Amino acid sequence: MIIAPIPVDEAERLADLRRHQILDTPEEDEFNDLILLASRICSAPISLISLIDSNRQWLKARNGIDAIETDRDASFCSHTILENDVFIIPDATRDERFFDNPYVLGNPEIRFYAGVPLVSQAGYKLGSLCVIDRIPRNLAPDQQDALRILGKQVMRQFELRLKNHELERISQAQKRIISVMAHDVRSPLASLSSLFHLYQNNTINREQFTGFITMANGQLNSTLNLLENLVEWGKIHLQELVFNVEQISLTDQVQIVFGELAALAAVKENQLVNETGDIRLTINPHIIRFILRNLISNALKFTDKGTITVRAERQDNVLQVSVQDTGIGMPHQISETLFTDAARQTRKGTRNEAGSGLGLSLVQEFTEALNGAIRVESAEGKGTTISVTLEC
Repeated sequence: MIIAPIPVDEAERLADLRRHQILDTPEEDEFNDLILLASRICSAPISLISLIDSNRQWLKARNGIDAIETDRDASFCSHTILENDVFIIPDATRDERFFDNPYVLGNPEIRFYAGVPLVSQAGYKLGSLCVIDRIPRNLAPDQQDALRILGKQVMRQFELRLKNHELERISQAQKRIISVMAHDVRSPLASLSSLFHLYQNNTINREQFTGFITMANGQLNSTLNLLENLVEWGKIHLQELVFNVEQISLTDQVQIVFGELAALAAVKENQLVNETGDIRLTINPHIIRFILRNLISNALKFTDKGTITVRAERQDNVLQVSVQDTGIGMPHQISETLFTDAARQTRKGTRNEAGSGLGLSLVQEFTEALNGAIRVESAEGKGTTISVTLEC
């Protein structure tokens, strides 16, 4: 048996395969119908939609065999993805590449094989549509044409399926933004509107109005921060989290966020310290700034006349970033459930700053999307440290 060589574009091919989010998904009628049609047109008892993963052949649709995946090395389809057209083996017992293949010597006793590569819009061969028989034979030209057409239809279904997932993702993002806008943004704006209405109708005097304005200003600052979170979160969700990456300096990203939050730090007389060192990483820069901005903002919220320090440590491809403050800390029962409690608890800051809990929730969402983890260490009166571990 001759094992098919690895394609020269294997890394990109596998990335494109995973982008389609098709591996290990349940059976779907659209694909089952296409392989049954291939069997009918080619008079073949076995037909498959095969995807070639890093070390296996996984079958999205299968007719005539029970296995849902096989070893890649023994797969006929791993040879098909090296071709640009229909790949035909008239008699596997007479082909030096396959005569001693386990699927020729044993079940399903392959003799005839014909497969067409499944080529994505990006030009990568993800797998094949193939037909198999237990007797030596060949395909007529019109059957080969039909197999090519059906292969294109399989890929169109893959792309349509991907677009439907993308539309669903965007729809869910929109629903979430609308939900937060309706609740967390509407309330402080409605309060401010009511305040002006009371003042215009002489229900409150100037002194009371000034006091309420100071309180409302804090609410508006929190609302602006929330809106910035929503805008940034929306931007990231309309991109691909994993694929839109670039090499960046972590220190530079921290300094950018420090610049954005300098005014808030000055108001609360807090010092911002960058101890991340010379670390470069490959990641979506919007995500790392989003995480940093929320963790540092949260630290500022609970710290007065103190220090917020950002540190980083890297081992191989694992990066740990921690944001440590010298603020008021939190009770054990809150820190223990900060990232696990479905009904997230929100607390007011040192100057009664309001919070929605959305920022940390989204930090956790992005961290987990990057196969990372987040943890918190805190003690009342001694401050808090939140650490994020990312693979990048």
